[in-house]
Amino acid sequence: MPLVVYVEDQIHSRMARTHEDRTETFLSLCEASPEDSLLHAVSRYGDTMFSEVQLVQFIAELNELPADKKNSTIRKLAAAAEFAIASHGHLYFQGADPDRT
Repeated sequence: MPLVVYVEDQIHSRMARTHEDRTETFLSLCEASPEDSLLHAVSRYGDTMFSEVQLVQFIAELNELPADKKNSTIRKLAAAAEFAIASHGHLYFQGADPDRT
């Protein structure tokens, strides 16, 4: 199951959903990112949540990517992060859990 990303409001109601592409370009970028970056914090197998404050840095990191890395998945995630900020919410990354059905 690919990485699924939800925009959630302050009480964790889900307002929007997107997902990783089939070639996992976003996760590959995350795993190759510096260890002190938010991108590197996104887990392939666990769940990751970024707050409104963290999303500002997350968007900055996405914007700093080279132009050839900013595919449709990256653009969707940046838009989702901006929506979460505007809604005073957060992004919830649901990693692949083999026990999750």
